[in-house]
Amino acid sequence: MGFTIGITGHTNGFGQFLKKACEQKGYEVVGFSTSNGYNFPEDVDKIFDKKLDIIINNTEFSTTQINIAKLAHERNVKCINIGSKITEAKVQQKYTSMKNNKQALKNLSKELGQVYLTWGFTKGHWILKDNPHLLENITIDDAVKEVINELGTS
Repeated sequence: MGFTIGITGHTNGFGQFLKKACEQKGYEVVGFSTSNGYNFPEDVDKIFDKKLDIIINNTEFSTTQINIAKLAHERNVKCINIGSKITEAKVQQKYTSMKNNKQALKNLSKELGQVYLTWGFTKGHWILKDNPHLLENITIDDAVKEVINELGTS
């Protein structure tokens, strides 16, 4: 395919599916997570030590996604931000910080002209225990296809 894709949070959940799909499409994939030595938010700068053409900004840790989106913009790396419909939902107080971070990412994506994709959560996600109204009907495969389609247009 000719370019390298970085994926944050590549070893679990949605990121794991994204990594596999990108590799199957023939993309070179570089993953960033605690499992391979990246501790977020401290190591955000280290992501950009690698030559990346696109970063799929998928991690859910604190303000890490916001920082990645800003750095990608500064370094002219195309960025696909993975959001969440938590931004549109009423949630318990313990999820307010997560909601605020995702809302900030959504706004920043628009401001920077970056792609922002969002869905609810699929069965089995830990947040559904307290927020069953965030259950999404989209399949993982369909969500992955949306991201892969964005790679083709980036």
